[in-house]
Amino acid sequence: MRTVLAGDLGGTKCRFALVSADYAVHRVQQVPTVRERAAFLDRLERAMRSILQDLPPGLEAPVAAGFGTAGVIPLDGGSISRAPNLPLDGFPLAQHVRDRFGIPVTLLNDGRASAWGEYLRGNAKGLDPLLCLFFGTGIGIGLIVEGKPYAGAANAAGEIGHTVFRPGGRPCPCGGTGHFESYCGGRAITERATNELGARAGGWTVGSVVQHAGAGAPTSPLAQAIVDDAAEAAIAVTANACTLLNPAAVVLGGGVISGWPGLEQRLIDGVRAATTPMIHERLVFAHSLAGSDAILWGAAAATGALWPRP
Repeated sequence: MRTVLAGDLGGTKCRFALVSADYAVHRVQQVPTVRERAAFLDRLERAMRSILQDLPPGLEAPVAAGFGTAGVIPLDGGSISRAPNLPLDGFPLAQHVRDRFGIPVTLLNDGRASAWGEYLRGNAKGLDPLLCLFFGTGIGIGLIVEGKPYAGAANAAGEIGHTVFRPGGRPCPCGGTGHFESYCGGRAITERATNELGARAGGWTVGSVVQHAGAGAPTSPLAQAIVDDAAEAAIAVTANACTLLNPAAVVLGGGVISGWPGLEQRLIDGVRAATTPMIHERLVFAHSLAGSDAILWGAAAATGALWPRP
């Protein structure tokens, strides 16, 4: 069966696999992300070569490679600009992999890759336009229009986490202030907890901040303020996106959603209250697949080697 070598390049881990034409994911390899470029590339190459060794009967060698990655992909498609938590900023990754494995390589923003995978196989399969919002370390977004990701004029569309929630507000890692990501990104929530509540054994997680705030009777007003700010920002950015884009469905996912019981329903209720009936009456909300396979499917789809493009 025809296959593509797919990868999910993340700030904590990188995951690689063969994706076949029946959407099956084979021979998964996962490695921790390191910040030194030579070591990163060595791990990437070792993982991919391990996948390709002694392929089982029925699986053909990959005809292409596709990688979903954080950051902006320039129009030439060969590198990553502003690659957060990856030692690849400006590095010609596509050519590097092509030289070593002899197959064409496609790079795709991870939000778009995830959205494409959700559109192909997820809980909102086939609903178009499809908006995906991933509240993780930062805020990832993907928009599917007419069956394919919307990229914008410079392939840089979707940085919604870096639009302004509160002018002059909290500093953002990107250098700006008051961005949505500074309030409802997982990193912002836990860093704010450390700064305002103090260090905690084992460190803060989104779940522990929410637990510290309490349910109905907060054990910490400071923790409750962090949680309330995060929920307000998450509702606002989702409602704004829905009003602007008028999607048929919204997929919600990411570590903040999974670590915060009740946030998903709070988001849904908040969006319905903040938008007009024309926006929300037929709007479908769906939970993300919550794994890396969506990114792998989207990265494989971006190559055009397995399934026909719209």
